[in-house]
Amino acid sequence: MNIKDVFEQLNEAYSDKNLNEISAKLILHYKAKDFVSIRQFANKISKYVNIDAEKDAKCFSSLMMLYHPDKGESYRIQIRQLYEQNDLEHLKGFEHVLLMSDIENVVIQVVDEDVEYHPEYVWEEENADGFQYTNDDEYEGEFADADYERSFYNLIKMREYGKIDIELPTYYFEDFEEYEMNDAGMDSLDGVEYCIHAKILDVSNNSVEDISDLWHLQHLEELYLSDNQIGIIDALASLTALKIVDLSGNQIDDISPLFGLENLEYVNLIGNPILPDQVKILERKGCVVCC
Repeated sequence: MNIKDVFEQLNEAYSDKNLNEISAKLILHYKAKDFVSIRQFANKISKYVNIDAEKDAKCFSSLMMLYHPDKGESYRIQIRQLYEQNDLEHLKGFEHVLLMSDIENVVIQVVDEDVEYHPEYVWEEENADGFQYTNDDEYEGEFADADYERSFYNLIKMREYGKIDIELPTYYFEDFEEYEMNDAGMDSLDGVEYCIHAKILDVSNNSVEDISDLWHLQHLEELYLSDNQIGIIDALASLTALKIVDLSGNQIDDISPLFGLENLEYVNLIGNPILPDQVKILERKGCVVCC
């Protein structure tokens, strides 16, 4: 295929119409909690784009930032420039969108919410980047019935020592830039305020209501809060480095605290009762918004 054919094919693939179809189908899969299909899409384009397909919230966010129709004009400008420069090699770097062409034919696998599913979790060994919470049948039930406040702070203790009746210096939390604590059975963010160097925080799929402890985390760039019980997000107004925030599946009706965040690129609001006028404010700032 010559460069003109590649250009014309990509120009059509990155049309607003095609990107609308891709992003709309991705949102349908997300709303149905069909994360298996979403991960499959991410794996299909892994030759071109590095996406962490193992983290549901991050995976969906990355795909939406790639294929949201608001990105179309920017893509088409870049594609035309490469065509005019006769740069076929870099032009082919945009071909990942062609691998999404069959997304319309993928059947959405709906999760049966009537099925009771209560996985047990333990901590993995820490790595250089942060903490991860993982499912491991070997430890099934070990901490399931423990009678303690399931705060961020206590869950760190359980990860490290298997008990909470110990002293854990708060400076310990300063050593990591990433915390993966999704599906941890967490009730509060008490203790997260000590993670002053954190850049990525995932506390999705928990039972958190109050996020005021996030107020001073000035280095946070990615924040995943989906599927909690959050109603007020005033604390996010101070997170000036924030680029990505997933607030889906909560009870938020006012997103005005996000309006002053100049670095914000992507917001997921699916499942929240947000007024369209507020969404438009974010979109006018150039932010990709899913709702």
